[in-house]
Formats: sequence, structure tokens, C-alpha cells
Amino acid sequence: MRTDERLDIGVIGLGTYGQYRADILDDFGHRMYGSDTDLDRDQDVVSDFEGGLYDTPSSLYEQDIDAVVIATPNKFHEPIAVDAMERGLDVFIEKPLAHTMESASRIAETAKETGRICMVGFQSRFLNVCNILKWYIDEGHFGDINHVQATYTRRRGVPGRGSWFTSKEIAGGGAVIDIGIHVFDLLCYFLDSPTVSTVTSSTRSDFGHRESYAYLDMWGEDDDAKMFNVEDAASGFIEFENGCTAAIEIAWATNVEPEHAYYIHGTEMGAHLDITDIVESEADVVQTLDFYRAETGGADHFLDTTVTTNRNDPYCDQMAMFADAVATGVAPTVNTITQALDTQRLVHRIYEQNDLTEPL
Repeated sequence: MRTDERLDIGVIGLGTYGQYRADILDDFGHRMYGSDTDLDRDQDVVSDFEGGLYDTPSSLYEQDIDAVVIATPNKFHEPIAVDAMERGLDVFIEKPLAHTMESASRIAETAKETGRICMVGFQSRFLNVCNILKWYIDEGHFGDINHVQATYTRRRGVPGRGSWFTSKEIAGGGAVIDIGIHVFDLLCYFLDSPTVSTVTSSTRSDFGHRESYAYLDMWGEDDDAKMFNVEDAASGFIEFENGCTAAIEIAWATNVEPEHAYYIHGTEMGAHLDITDIVESEADVVQTLDFYRAETGGADHFLDTTVTTNRNDPYCDQMAMFADAVATGVAPTVNTITQALDTQRLVHRIYEQNDLTEPL
């Protein structure tokens, strides 16, 4: 559903993702307001916000708005979200929920106490191929899923070396909380958030701190790693109480081809989901998903199937769901605060196990 009601929505944090979310909501016809501590960053931003620009969240809150999108550095998610919900506003928070487990829990407590909608920006759950895979899982085609192999690695993908992305104090961590959290989110989605029994993991920082860090492009600006006290990679093995296991590999930088893929091992069927370039792909690129089975009819044989579907824009679909929720007052069932807490707990387990609750 996409409501026709025009909403007044504020965006706090006008970096790349904040402006992108604002552009989507503006295209839907909503009146947008912006807030950022550095309004001189890009003068062109002024024309994008019909409701005006404000240099603090509190001045934004003085306007007659329905909801806010929070796209600030991770450390500031909690104070802004808590303040907004206590003022009676619904909130959308760019992933992760917060920079620490404690901060994430306080956001969740406020959402429960105030009854406000709090949605978190994990866009992968909105991809067509992910939803198709989830449908086959829920319909029982896989039998019992006993193992998942999940990989999200980049060739040279450290974001903004020396910026808040590589500051433990502000970001909360490195590759695990930045891109690994997408892996944990899809694990929870596909497996219905099973209770975690044990986590065995190892983190490392091999590339991001180097003076000779060689790359072709970078998200954000390279400040020569003047601040780099986070991990840039992690490997892990998760055991769930239901007997399922998951092997994970996460890296901002490696010396192999980039990959974002999942192998689902079931007793009746398996699957390979590769979404490495799916978000950045052009609109006419299709999405594919591979299934693997073994059958006995006629003679023993393998049956491999490729599912092809149209590419969708998960960011647009996600923001449409949030706007609908704000307009109707009905909380979404996707990317809920509870689901975000599940992913945050896995991040916390890895950091706690590797003594990374403090900066490297």
C-alpha cells in the first residue's frame, strides 16, 4: 500500500543516506524538512526541503511534523530517537539501531513506553529475491535448515578512513556493525530469529590503518586513517538452540573478489542467493536465485532451478512502508525494533567475545 496522504517528515543528518531517503519521500509527494549541524556542506541541499532547513533537531521539532528519519552517525541515534518519540513523533533510524547494545536497548524501551513507530533501515529484507527465498523457506520446501554460509566481503571498501565510520566511539565498531549487521539481519529473517546458543568468532584489522592502503574508490573521503581504531574484518561460527549453524565472513577489505552471498542448506532443498551488486545495479537488471534438489523419480537425479524476478528498489519500498505506517498508525511488521535488537545482539556478542567493546 502507498498512502495518498501527504505527510510532513523531517530528516536529521543530511549526508548521502539522509538526502537519499529525503529524495525518495519527496518523490512520494511528502513535505520534507531537513536538519544538520553543517548546513554549509552542500548549498544545493536547500532546494530539496520544502519545509526548510534547521541546524538542530530541537528547532526542527518546533515545526508541525509527523515523523523523522534519523541518518546521523551511529552514536547520536539514541538521543535523537528518544527525544523524537517522547515528543510524539514516529521515527525511522538508518541502520544500525545504535552504536552499542545498551544504547539500542534504551531506544527500544522508549518505543515501547511511548507506543511510537520505530522502524530501522535494513533494506535487504525488501529485495524481491530475499522475499522469494523467505517464501520457499516458510512453505517448507527446504525441510529443516541445518546450516547457512553467509559472506559479505569487499575488495577495498573501507568507508571514509579517518572519519566517524572508523571511530569506535562514534560508529560503535567497524566492518561488523557496518556491513556485517546486514548479514545478521538476513540470518534472523530467513531463520525466524532463533535463539543463539554459542558464538565463536575472530576479528582483525589488516588493511584500513595502512599508509599504503590502495583502492580505486571510497565511500566518503580518505583522511589517511588518522582515526582507525576498529576492526576491518571478522570470521565467525554461530550455533542456534534449534540445531542450525551459520558460518559468517565479513570484511571491508580483502584480496579476493567482492561477494555478498548466502548458501542455505536444508534437508530437502538448498539455495544460493547472491546479492553482491544488486543494490547498485541498473533498474532493468533482473534478480536471480538458485535452488538445488535431489529427486528419485524415474532415476536418481539432481534438479537445479534458477528463479528470475524483476529488480526492485528496496530503499523505495522500505520508505513507502514507513510512510504508510505513519499515515495509518499501524506499525510495520518488517524492520521492527525487535528485529533490529536481534541483529544488534549478534554484533554485541562478537565484540564482547573479541574484547572490542573498547577501541583497538
